[in-house]
Amino acid sequence: MSKHEQHLANILSAIEYEFPDFKNVDKRKSKLMRVLSKVLFFNKNFMTRYITVIGNTVYIPTKDWVKEDAYRALSVFCHEWVHMKDNRRLGPLFKLLYLSPQLFSLIAVLGFWNPLWFLFLICLLPVPSPTRSELEMRGYAVTMAVNWWLLEQKPNYEWYSKQFTSSAYYWMDPFKKDVLKDLKKEFDRIQKQELRDHEKQIFEILIGKP
Repeated sequence: MSKHEQHLANILSAIEYEFPDFKNVDKRKSKLMRVLSKVLFFNKNFMTRYITVIGNTVYIPTKDWVKEDAYRALSVFCHEWVHMKDNRRLGPLFKLLYLSPQLFSLIAVLGFWNPLWFLFLICLLPVPSPTRSELEMRGYAVTMAVNWWLLEQKPNYEWYSKQFTSSAYYWMDPFKKDVLKDLKKEFDRIQKQELRDHEKQIFEILIGKP
C-alpha cells in the first residue's frame, strides 16, 4: 500500500467513524444523479469529473475512481468531509444557504394564483451566491491545505478561482479579484498553521500532532 493509499484509508476510516451511514455511490447507478445532470446542464462534466455530496453520501464518477488516483481521492474526500460536517452543524439551513438564491425560484409556482409570484423565476439566473461561495471556500481551503501538507504544493489560484467564477458552481462568485484575495488569505492562514478545528483534525490524521 502506497503512502497516499494509507492516508486515504485513514481519512475514510475517520469519516466512517464520525458518520456511520457514510457511503460512496457510483453516479452512473444513481437515478438522482442522472436527473441532476439534466438540471445542471450548464456543468457538462457533472457526471464524469465532479464529486457530489448529499447528506452523508458521496457520489463519485465510478467505483474505480478511488483506486485510479488515491491522492486525488484523498484530497476530494477531505473536501467533502468539510461539507458533511457543515451539513450536520447547520442542519436544513445548510441546503438553504448552499442552494440560494436559485432555490427561491420554486416560489414561482404561486404565480398560478397571482402572476406577481412569477418574478421569483429571476432567481433561476446565475445570480451570485455569497453563502454557497463561503461554504465552498471552506472546502477548498482544506483542498489547498492537504496539497501543502503532503506535497508542499502551492495553490494554482487561477484554477481555484475558476471554480467560483465559472459555470462549475453556477457562477457563485463572479468577482474574480475578491475570490483571489480570499483564496490567498486562506492559504496564508494555513501556512501559518492557524487552523480551524476540522482542519486540525485532518492535519493530525495525515501528519500527526504538531
